Amino acid sequence: MSATLLIKLPARRSQLSRAASVIMPPTVQFNPSATSWRSSPPTDLGSTTSQTIQTFHSLLPSYSPTPLQPLPSIAQDLGIKAVYLKSEASRLGLPSFKILGASWAVYRAVLDFLAVGLVPSQALPSLDDIKKVIHDKGLEELKVITATAGNWGRAVAKTAGYLGLKTVVFGSDHMHPTTRELIRNEGLGAEVRVVKGGYVDAANEAREYGMEEGREKERLLVMDMGFEGGEKVPGGYSTMLTEYETQIREQTDGQRGATHAFVPCGCGSIASAVTQFFRDAKREDDVKVVVVEPDSAACLLASLERGEDSTVETGDETIMCGMNCGTLSGSAWEVLGKGVEAGVAVTDKEAHRAVVDLENEGVEAGPCGAATLAGLRRVCADVSAREKLGLGAEAVVVLFCTEGKREYEVPV
Repeated sequence: MSATLLIKLPARRSQLSRAASVIMPPTVQFNPSATSWRSSPPTDLGSTTSQTIQTFHSLLPSYSPTPLQPLPSIAQDLGIKAVYLKSEASRLGLPSFKILGASWAVYRAVLDFLAVGLVPSQALPSLDDIKKVIHDKGLEELKVITATAGNWGRAVAKTAGYLGLKTVVFGSDHMHPTTRELIRNEGLGAEVRVVKGGYVDAANEAREYGMEEGREKERLLVMDMGFEGGEKVPGGYSTMLTEYETQIREQTDGQRGATHAFVPCGCGSIASAVTQFFRDAKREDDVKVVVVEPDSAACLLASLERGEDSTVETGDETIMCGMNCGTLSGSAWEVLGKGVEAGVAVTDKEAHRAVVDLENEGVEAGPCGAATLAGLRRVCADVSAREKLGLGAEAVVVLFCTEGKREYEVPV
């Protein structure tokens, strides 16, 4: 029974490296592969279905679907048919979508660690069932180890707390002190270790600590990028997408689905989940997925420009701090490099304007969530990019707004 056998670093990414850092590409980058590519079912699910994952999430305290809100005035302003926003401002007690992926990843990692399998024909083990197995095996001192740019660390700590486990969270010294304190207050009280440098440095420190030889029965590494186990994360986001599919049909009487989806990207887990969903080979519609990044950490744009998974140096600060990663998950790039239609980079000022615009529409959003509106505005302002994406009068856009309102320094 070994955590390191479950969640080990793939050989080709033995350590997250800055060696591939590149000069920033243009603010809109197209992907020629996207036109013909269609996805297969995510490999991380195995025999598990999106319905099973949604059932798991319903076992967690305070589960309910998040809203899909129409934004007619914004659609009119941009000259397109409709804009809908899927708001993750309040998800399972946290102001972010991350709890969907983190809870599923922690749940699966702990089950694997305990050698408890999922049987499709049987009910899912409950949180209390798992806590009892942990107690019976004398594993109460097991700690969940992770790295974060913000919301992921809170989500992991909260989920681990449900299972009676403590958490050690590694984060960059660029992370806002308020964010660190929020992480410390989750679950059973997470230990936060501050690492000098960026997210990549924090992830490497977490890896070294989590996989230290001889500590296999004490530490369980659960990351959302670059590691086995991280590949389970996008499956957790299927709940958000299943909800969306039901909601868009209800709101349009089944007559009008999205033609375009805009999704934010840090290390790429949510972006790859959205891309797999909309580019599924079984779908009859043709939805173009556009990924939005901070201009200070646009690793997907750099990767699309070079045609290979690339890392970029990140700045010390951006109000889109949860997206300030500068490197993609290897499993995310496998999907995004083939299926995303385009990537767009936005500035802090554009993200802040989008926060204000959404607040005027009654939507509470942080800069990471509002970045998708900023990306849509950026593309619509670029005549060539808009035409290439087909964002005309009949376009129907869904924006995935991944976080709720929070404190940040307003850019000037």
